Amino acid sequence: MKIEKENLFFENIFFETTETFIHPTSLIGPSVRLGVNVKIGPYVTIVGNVFIDDNTRLYGNAMIGMPAEDRSITRPQGRIFIGKNVHIREFVSINASKYSDGTTRIGDDCYIMNFCYVSHDATLENNVTMINSVNLGGHAYIERHATLMANSAIHQFCRVGAYSALSAFSATGQDIPPFCMMDGVPAAFAGLNRVGLKRNNFSQESIEQIKKVTRLFFQDKKSIVEIRNDFQFQNFYVSPVVEQFLAFVEQSSRGVTRKIRDQLR
Repeated sequence: MKIEKENLFFENIFFETTETFIHPTSLIGPSVRLGVNVKIGPYVTIVGNVFIDDNTRLYGNAMIGMPAEDRSITRPQGRIFIGKNVHIREFVSINASKYSDGTTRIGDDCYIMNFCYVSHDATLENNVTMINSVNLGGHAYIERHATLMANSAIHQFCRVGAYSALSAFSATGQDIPPFCMMDGVPAAFAGLNRVGLKRNNFSQESIEQIKKVTRLFFQDKKSIVEIRNDFQFQNFYVSPVVEQFLAFVEQSSRGVTRKIRDQLR
């Protein structure tokens, strides 16, 4: 099979070099700014006020900066910030803000797989993983190290807690607390995100503390005040991971479901 020299050049510079590269088939607007060693693959479109930080890669046919999907919006607003070491795979779409002073933000070290959609004014903190065909509503907020599995969906204004996971083909209209695995439509508590916790070097003691507080909240249906006052719980209360869970639930604006799956993981 004959391989054109241009294809060899593209493969070498996209995968092997440390220089910024824009494929000649891509369309890059005048207000787009790129950091060091940013790679823009074939047929990528980037418009509006967009900053892409160092060592980030956009693969083929990604679409960045188009107007928010709102009938009242006809041109890009605000800005998009994409952090360092981000991988944006084929056919990903990331929309601009609805507001002149708004921001759609992708943190460092995120991995966004094929056909994912990040709506206007959404925020991803660092190390978020979105597996193929995830849909985020406007203003969704995804905390660090969360994983959204294939074909899952997050309603607008929802918050997804750190180190949590939403199972494939699941959807939520409520907030997902940190450390939890949620599953189904609508999503319900399915246990701890044990894989994520172990991958991120949580100690066995911390995992046991998280297991305790989630049991009190989801299975025993205790209020946050009752959990804090539970005499058997006092030794756990001082734990940062327990306080992180309780504070998230207390501050939730869309609420946290108490439903659980029949088979907990």
